[in-house]
Amino acid sequence: MTSIEQRMRPHLDAMWAEHDRLVQRVTRVVTATVPSYAQTPSSEVWIGMTRILERAAHGNPFGEPGETDRIAALGTGAQGARAGIAAEDLVAAVLLGAREVEHEVMEHAAAAGLTTADLLDATRRARSWAEQMAVWAVEGLRNAASDDRGPDPRHHQLITALETGAEVQAHSTALDLGLDPSVPWWAIAGQEPADPRSGAGATLRLANPGALWSAPRVEDLVTSYVGLTRHAPRVPSELVAGVARAPDLAGLSTALRDARRALRVGLRFDRQGAVGLPELGLLVPLHEDPALASRLVERWAAPLTREPRHALAATLWCWLEQEGHVEPTAIALGVHANTVRNRLARADRLLGDWRSPHHRAEVWAALQLLR
Repeated sequence: MTSIEQRMRPHLDAMWAEHDRLVQRVTRVVTATVPSYAQTPSSEVWIGMTRILERAAHGNPFGEPGETDRIAALGTGAQGARAGIAAEDLVAAVLLGAREVEHEVMEHAAAAGLTTADLLDATRRARSWAEQMAVWAVEGLRNAASDDRGPDPRHHQLITALETGAEVQAHSTALDLGLDPSVPWWAIAGQEPADPRSGAGATLRLANPGALWSAPRVEDLVTSYVGLTRHAPRVPSELVAGVARAPDLAGLSTALRDARRALRVGLRFDRQGAVGLPELGLLVPLHEDPALASRLVERWAAPLTREPRHALAATLWCWLEQEGHVEPTAIALGVHANTVRNRLARADRLLGDWRSPHHRAEVWAALQLLR
């Protein structure tokens, strides 16, 4: 990170500390300037625009745009496509939004005494960043419009054959597609509300160019989809997708099942990004074995909830997250360290030997189920 980027970071943070006001300001400017945005319900289009604002705040809009920026911009374009936004209006909206962010940050920086040379350099960098984001957003819009024609039927045929165990058909289809059955693959599983304006599925597809996708399946107002890719899947942080690796084409039947399982567990426990069975660990049996989950809650969590005024469950969870250290736990909870010690002692009386390594894992699992 260059010195100008480092000098601008505190002012970006100060700007985002008042992000509600900034979003309102950007909304007013864009809807007043771009007719199609004024005519589109904000819930349909600002999911995408917020991605740009968040990247400007939490990323590095004074440096070279990176892969995370690209994925955010592609998602913005996909959302614009779902809302029927024209390419030229999307460009105008992205640049206007970025300009408002730039204006806010420069005001903070000027008030803090940054030199005119620094301000000019930062402005040049911010505008270059915004222009690249606009280019990527248009790419996302056009790709999403193309994506609306549906997946390649042969891709869907391959994935269906793999999921149904039709190995001969899967192998034949793979060869027809020119795929090498002996190389490693990744399976991806995602889902979104059954609303064509959501854009989550398009964002995931755009983040993984070259992947093969099945036709989406709609059930109980939810759209689910699975895909295959040669590379580790990229999953934007605002989404969750189950992933699993297979050593070759023959292993993809299992990988697809594992990716769907990982997605269900990830959704149950509010995970984000790419989730796989290995890193989910104990959460998998907790989700898939209701009897086990019930027993753990009854043994370790229920006694804590009977004394809600002492916030015992929250205290134990925080203590476990802080690796058993009292002082960091007290700071995180905003209480005195002695209060934490008293709560832990009360938990000792209620639960017995809960601090041993074996029992501590069970307590952690039970508290997960309360969250």
